[in-house]
Amino acid sequence: MDKFREYGTLAAIFKYTRCIMAKRRELKKAINLVSADLLIECLAVKQTNPNIKDEDVENIAQSILLMQEDFISRLSHVDRRQTGRFFAQLRDDLTVSTNEIIDHIYHLI
Repeated sequence: MDKFREYGTLAAIFKYTRCIMAKRRELKKAINLVSADLLIECLAVKQTNPNIKDEDVENIAQSILLMQEDFISRLSHVDRRQTGRFFAQLRDDLTVSTNEIIDHIYHLI
């Protein structure tokens, strides 16, 4: 987990996970770290802007947790014949999902 903390930002984590696509355990840690960072960012926005509705923050937090669960479960069922394509698609989907959640968080402000 210390490997990921030295990178700091989500973009750096995605760049690092590109190198470790064959290591599912490391990728699961990276997904968990990205999800935790998104949750922290969501709560930080709520703390700095008290006029944001609690249910909006809860909906975003729930979508983060569902995203995390989805990607972790997808990692458990890898087709060995199409490993490269699977991990490329997983990385692209993770990037898109994360960017959508970041947009939702910043549209709260």
